[in-house]
Amino acid sequence: MQRVLVAGGTGFLGRAFVRGLHGRGARVAVLTRNPAGAGSLGLPAEYVEGDVRRPAALARAMDAVDAAILSVQFPGYPVEAPARGRTFMEVDARGTAALVEAAVEAGVGKLVYLSGVGADPGSARTWYRAKGLAEASVRESGLAHVIVRPSWVYGPEDRSLNRFIALIRAIPFVFPQLGDGSGRITPIHVDDLADLVCEATLGAAGDGLTLEAGGPDVLSLDDVVRTAMTALGRRRAILHIPEGLVKLAAACVERLPGQILSRDAVDFATQDGIADSDLARGRFPAFRPRDLATGLAAYVSRA
Repeated sequence: MQRVLVAGGTGFLGRAFVRGLHGRGARVAVLTRNPAGAGSLGLPAEYVEGDVRRPAALARAMDAVDAAILSVQFPGYPVEAPARGRTFMEVDARGTAALVEAAVEAGVGKLVYLSGVGADPGSARTWYRAKGLAEASVRESGLAHVIVRPSWVYGPEDRSLNRFIALIRAIPFVFPQLGDGSGRITPIHVDDLADLVCEATLGAAGDGLTLEAGGPDVLSLDDVVRTAMTALGRRRAILHIPEGLVKLAAACVERLPGQILSRDAVDFATQDGIADSDLARGRFPAFRPRDLATGLAAYVSRA
């Protein structure tokens, strides 16, 4: 029985990975800053204390681990809080590098890194650059590894698409869409992503590869909203709010305490994210993600 550590296992993606691994018979450990608090999640896992911003104890946390899934995010993601160390470079880039170094020291056999479509160490956008640098750390580790680059991930516990659903329910007549709604994505249900990640972790079919992972349809952000409206049985006009106005407001509030909004987060929310899943489907024939309408119908109520 393989023992798998999930760094970021208390988050939206990580929880799905933990459940998927457990269902496949793996022993799962979750790396968390607060093991006592994480226990309230009821995950089928043991909890191991560790913080990527304090790397000295990470190797001990990875003792007797066969494989590690690296999926850490900072609280408030994607709105950064530099004063608290909550940035893409601090957590995604340097935090992942610390995890990789600890895995090498502890003799972990395999790494699976959750990156993102568009990752590039030379990108002008800090989130793409941080993910690209993290990928480089994984590739240069000398360990067996798989890199998975998902598109926009949704599911019953996500904070992105469910915010759209809440707005559709709460506001009559119109839906306030950030920007012109033209950004294109390939939404993937979290359980479909978890199936791919778990199979790549426990088997060897993806070793050494970078796998993009998205749903079957390329949709604009307006298409996503319309699909959500159909799932809810509601009709709303889409009111596009110019990005410039939102960024002007973000420039004011990003200086306030708390992670409310930032100009970078506006760009993050409106960017393209199209995954080419051909390689993933070729290596993992069972990987056939559901379309957005089917995925939403499974958990969105018309009530």
